[in-house]
Amino acid sequence: MKLRLLTLALCTHLGLACAPAQAGKVFLSGGGYDDANTSLFVQGLRKATGRDSAFTPLITSTANCGSDWATTVCPRIAVITASKASYAEGLDAFTNDIPATSTSSLKRGYYNLFQTHGFSPKFITAHIDNRAAHSSASTPEGQANIAILNQADAIWVVGGDQAKVSRTLLNDDGSDTPLAAALRSRWSNGNGAIVMAGDSAGNHAMNVKMHAAGISYGYLYYGANLHDRAVTDYLTLGDTRDGSSALRYFENGGTMKGLGFLPATLLSDTHFDARSGRLGRLVSALRHMGIQQGLGVDENTGVLVDTAAQTAQVYGAGTLTVVDTAGASVQTGTYYKVSGLRVSLLSAGDRYNYASKVVTSSKALISSRYYTSFYDSPDIFAAYETSKSLTRVVDQTPTSNIGTAPKPVYSSGPAYPSGAPAIKLRFTRDASTKGYYSGGKYTVDKVKVDVY
Repeated sequence: MKLRLLTLALCTHLGLACAPAQAGKVFLSGGGYDDANTSLFVQGLRKATGRDSAFTPLITSTANCGSDWATTVCPRIAVITASKASYAEGLDAFTNDIPATSTSSLKRGYYNLFQTHGFSPKFITAHIDNRAAHSSASTPEGQANIAILNQADAIWVVGGDQAKVSRTLLNDDGSDTPLAAALRSRWSNGNGAIVMAGDSAGNHAMNVKMHAAGISYGYLYYGANLHDRAVTDYLTLGDTRDGSSALRYFENGGTMKGLGFLPATLLSDTHFDARSGRLGRLVSALRHMGIQQGLGVDENTGVLVDTAAQTAQVYGAGTLTVVDTAGASVQTGTYYKVSGLRVSLLSAGDRYNYASKVVTSSKALISSRYYTSFYDSPDIFAAYETSKSLTRVVDQTPTSNIGTAPKPVYSSGPAYPSGAPAIKLRFTRDASTKGYYSGGKYTVDKVKVDVY
């Protein structure tokens, strides 16, 4: 540590720029991360800051970096826990580890998590229960938060309830509070010298407009017609047009203004294939918002979006699903039907250029097919069924698979009508499709997908 501090002092003495953060980057985490995922936190987020990139953090240490931001050479990360229910809950999540149990391993609090990966973390105190003072520029609390943002190399918005993030950082009319304005000023006018990052709900908050609640079947069943909500509706970010006890409230979704650091031409979703298949949800949200390209980030996965290069690069253990609706056409029907979607699946090391729509992978191009039979999924929106259908179709002799989304059935609560359809998805390999494989990992480029 002393040698690293000496290096910083030498840079300062000579008037040199000591590896400032690079401009125009958004880091999207899909949620459900492993505390030891160095690909996500070190290779992805830490190196994206451009600061102290030669140092390899000791993953077992919670003291890799100094806490004095005037002297530390580590990337300085501001942690926003506004997605939590209160200031007390957010502070607890930042400060304290969750102890191990007989069924779960120890889970790091955010301070220790970022220390293990070589960051110097500080806590942003603004939450739903103190937002008036802590998001202000005229109070000591708000001024302290703004000062942290003005020095940070990265911002991490944690998972929880994304509506609470918007309600905390935005005014009633959706305009910026002074705290959000300071953050946006750093982003827009400070040479972009900050990396915006979000995990799960924090990922959603990076969108210009974020979608929430519901499931893939419900989004399709209700015709890709989401309920647009104001920031003041944060307690019921969902579709309340039939009331908050009706089927549509639980199964369909709502939209709300986000922080808007992700380009408006992209829409991100989280927990994409691990928690439940969210392809139908993202496709419907894209239709509702009039956005052509979607990024579905899976659990334990990070995606670095470089807005200058217009690329998205994958880190971590899971996958990025890219949905392109530019060539799609909507079909008539009682639920949302669409043909001609293009869907790609990327894994660690892969890159997607969202301007040229080119997928780049170092894996070997699949030239001969491993499987001789097709794979038809009986429950396409179950966990990992979408990924399996996409990877199988590029590595099997038949050129298509069918996935069925049966009507959800619940033991209690509101129910779908008896005549609710089984929705189907067709995955087709054609001349535009490529598949790559190496080391147990696939990359899938432009499978044609129809919802019918």
